[in-house]
Amino acid sequence: MESIYIVVENGDPYLVAYTTYDQAVAAVKLKHKETLDEDLKYVEEYGESCHMVDVPESTSRETYLYIEKGISIYIYKLPIINDRA
Repeated sequence: MESIYIVVENGDPYLVAYTTYDQAVAAVKLKHKETLDEDLKYVEEYGESCHMVDVPESTSRETYLYIEKGISIYIYKLPIINDRA
């Protein structure tokens, strides 16, 4: 069955659907590039990161990502139903 991926950030969906999980994650990383770049500098200095964006896709069709300051992101894998008869 075909699927699409929808990104929902703090309750608001991105207005684009993605055909792969990697595309959805890349969209999140692009949107939050500045914050993630700052975090890399912090990691180099202190050794810890507060974000979770490089996580494997969940088997439950709902994958949770986190970016600092309460930016919570879910990537949902939704089946495409095709009723061609």
